[in-house]
Amino acid sequence: MINDSQKSPKFSVITVCFNALSVIQETYESLRLQTSSNYEWIVIDGASSDGTKEWVAERRPDVFFSEPDRGIYDAMNKALRFVRGEYVFFLNAGDRFSDGQVLSDIEAELDSRLEAVDVLYGDVVYFGSDGSRRKRFNWLTRSRLVYGDLCHQATFVRFDLFKKFGCFDLAYRYNADFDWLLRVFKGGSILCYINRDIVLFHDAGAHVMAGDKCLNERNIVRFRHCGRLRWFVGHWFLRIELKVRRLCGQDVG
Repeated sequence: MINDSQKSPKFSVITVCFNALSVIQETYESLRLQTSSNYEWIVIDGASSDGTKEWVAERRPDVFFSEPDRGIYDAMNKALRFVRGEYVFFLNAGDRFSDGQVLSDIEAELDSRLEAVDVLYGDVVYFGSDGSRRKRFNWLTRSRLVYGDLCHQATFVRFDLFKKFGCFDLAYRYNADFDWLLRVFKGGSILCYINRDIVLFHDAGAHVMAGDKCLNERNIVRFRHCGRLRWFVGHWFLRIELKVRRLCGQDVG
């Protein structure tokens, strides 16, 4: 981690957790193995009772709080109060960076751009009891997000966006991050896709365990940002396009 307390780091890596002792150790290890030290680590624990808070405290993150919360998005909003970095990345308990070069490569990509990037996103490898699968987001554009999705753990976002577009809406239990990204994409933010795996995403969270509820809420979010008829038409056109591109041998989606 960055050592100079007077210097603002490039990245604020945020981990929220609750009774996650069995998985947070690998999350921390993937962060510790990064070749870049230009980051701070912020951990918000939901008053764990399984030893998580004691284990995290021993690692001495830059910011650490353990107290009851109203769910994952409440914890994420709390973490934003302490951010000093230029870019925010959520590496929640159970998730891991795909390799040790992620932060170094992302920093180099951001620094190479002539204009400041608001949202940089890449690809994600989902893993769980059913094995692993790669989800690519090279098809994603500003207008297409509402018709598809974007794993929040695929994104590095400029901290100033939270000042401009607000924090996560706690009215949503499973999709506040999707709603926030839609606001950001629609708001004219500068986007950048990088062709590399960003994170190994632990596909066993609440959004999976409550799949139907998550999907129903996601549709509520979609229809808030896009009319129903427009969404259905746009969604099917996107599915057809991606299917044709796959048939033509392109690695998309």
